[in-house]
Amino acid sequence: MITVRSSSTLPFRLLVVLGILTIPAAANGNGNVSHQWVTHAAIDATPEGGSLRLLVDDAALRPMLDTGTMFPDWGYTPGATAQERDAGEASHWEPVQDAYREWILANYAPPWSEDARRHLAFYLGMTSHGMADQSYDAMFFERSEFYDPVDHSEFDQDTDVMWAATTGPGMVPRAWIPAAPMLELFQSIVGVGIDEPSMTQQVGFVGVGIAGVNLLADDPAQVAAAEADYPWAAVHDDDPAVPGNPPHEAEIVRRYWRSNWALLHGDTLPRPVLWTHPADGSAGHDITAVSIESWISVVFARALSAAALDVGQFHVVDSSGGEVPLQLQLFYGDGSHVVHLRPMIDLLPDEVYVVTVDPDVTTIHGESLPGWSFTFSTGDRAVPPLNDDGVWDVPDPYGEDDGGSSGGEGTSGGVADETGSAGSTTTIGTSTTTGDAPSTSGSSTAGASGGDEGAGGCGCVQSERGRGPFGFGWLVLGWLMVVRRRTA
Repeated sequence: MITVRSSSTLPFRLLVVLGILTIPAAANGNGNVSHQWVTHAAIDATPEGGSLRLLVDDAALRPMLDTGTMFPDWGYTPGATAQERDAGEASHWEPVQDAYREWILANYAPPWSEDARRHLAFYLGMTSHGMADQSYDAMFFERSEFYDPVDHSEFDQDTDVMWAATTGPGMVPRAWIPAAPMLELFQSIVGVGIDEPSMTQQVGFVGVGIAGVNLLADDPAQVAAAEADYPWAAVHDDDPAVPGNPPHEAEIVRRYWRSNWALLHGDTLPRPVLWTHPADGSAGHDITAVSIESWISVVFARALSAAALDVGQFHVVDSSGGEVPLQLQLFYGDGSHVVHLRPMIDLLPDEVYVVTVDPDVTTIHGESLPGWSFTFSTGDRAVPPLNDDGVWDVPDPYGEDDGGSSGGEGTSGGVADETGSAGSTTTIGTSTTTGDAPSTSGSSTAGASGGDEGAGGCGCVQSERGRGPFGFGWLVLGWLMVVRRRTA
């Protein structure tokens, strides 16, 4: 049950409640203000000079990237049907995301047209959300449950409020939704048919939820109450030593983007493993087997097959050749990316360990991944790493074949009729906050005019502000905001 603590005025409480009622009701995971921050931090961490950075840092594509980032939670909003919930959940995972990438490749090729770049931005936003949730849940949420053994049903909302209070409010983007590809993928991958207007409305509710979190984060009483609920999480949400919090998520996401960018260009993965905890060459790892801090976590670049995964494919070996017995957990099971290795005995103090992942770990796509190794110490001094993570700081090599913000061969800038079939742009409110995303009030819509898809083109819908149920919600929010200002 969502709790709104006492505030100074009744209209303000009503305003907060209206916003909160549309916060996606997932049991755990990041809230959408945090998701948006992770995406924006991943942009800043993506090396300059490559085509990937040019795309994700393109202000004209920010509405697509931001909408893609919040899109997977659309099925968890109030009023969503069971089928919509299934489709929304599937939006978090690699089968639907990979199928969307294949759709993009079937319809476009480098140099990317403007239409293609919109789809690519939306796709990367979706992958940010899915990977961030897995990383957050597997490492940060698990630790919070370990250290704060209380009911965690409000964890996603409370931590989102805390993060918004620390980093600033989230942005409510002008939504761009590739409706036709998504509806087709939900039918073919999930086996459910989705109503496009309903999906668009539910995405809008996610936007209202962001506004609701912003309002809570602006109230010191709400922030203090959230911190009191989860004191460990409140202290460690930006601690560089704690895995899975938003700064770590952003690092994992930018590496996942780079991996998927390679696949989009027909290239091999830069590495089979995106990230590990402990980090390669790090020191001070906990030795106590019963502690969650002794766990060794590996985040893979591709979703793994649970049936093909075996603890015998993982080895933790000390300097004398002794192998640590392990328990294996593929967090979230089949199709997920995070593996936990749990020592069954205490590790040795002041010892150097090498973790090895055997070749041929199998993905859900039937791929066999190369092997991987990294090292860490349980002592105070770091050890030489086995790998150079600087590879992630090198710009991608595809810059010559990607169009810029005004390049490409696709039809762009056309506004389709309201039955455009391949994608849609819909207003879900304009932000009054001061986050780091640019204003989207003048964002363009893409596609062949009249809704014609053309050669992979995107027939787009431009909805007028204030129309439909979501528009009415924003009118109510606006009215309440005016009342709050008058009564403050």
